[in-house]
Amino acid sequence: MQLLFENINRVLAQWNPIGVSDEIVEDEYKGYIPLILKFSKSKQKLIRCLENILINKMGVGYDPTNKEHLKDLESVCDKLIKASTISN
Repeated sequence: MQLLFENINRVLAQWNPIGVSDEIVEDEYKGYIPLILKFSKSKQKLIRCLENILINKMGVGYDPTNKEHLKDLESVCDKLIKASTISN
């Protein structure tokens, strides 16, 4: 289970949607891992989950109708799903 959390956290730290410094990036997104795991079996559900986090919890300028934003989010979802699959 620890490897699973580490792999997902690594993806989140590389993504770093709010652009925190390298000193704290490894800790910044850990609180979202349980929620991400809950939806990691479905790409569509995971996208909706991450959209909710970006818009309602982080307050970043994410626009779900922006093709570039959606493409970036889909890429992160693919990496998160892969990380959760490899770790199991």
